[in-house]
Amino acid sequence: MLSAARNTELYPEWLQHIESEETKDAFRYLVGLAAGLTSLTCHPQFKGDVRDFRILNARDEQPFSFIPNKSWLLFYFRAPAVRSGMYSLGVLRAALESASENNSGEWSVRLRSIADVQRLWSILAVE
Repeated sequence: MLSAARNTELYPEWLQHIESEETKDAFRYLVGLAAGLTSLTCHPQFKGDVRDFRILNARDEQPFSFIPNKSWLLFYFRAPAVRSGMYSLGVLRAALESASENNSGEWSVRLRSIADVQRLWSILAVE
């Protein structure tokens, strides 16, 4: 669910930053899904110059986040999600070929469309 509607002025600003209409739709869809969660909270915020949409658990850990870029959303499985053992990089790669692991051991995937978000969301299995 939304975290007390923090930083609401960032939503339209970030949407305008995205150039791809398909990715704008994916952004709207992903934000809507995240806002409807009951087990996690979410909000946008800047991390320096980086647009960082954070998804937090009850312990204020950040298992997921995404960064809106001009042509895609870069979705992250942060350390708490990777450590949880609930997810598999192999399963993620099978569903979304852009999935990769960074030097920190976190996973990322590029989302360009609503269909990409739907494939990701079925893997996340969060409520």
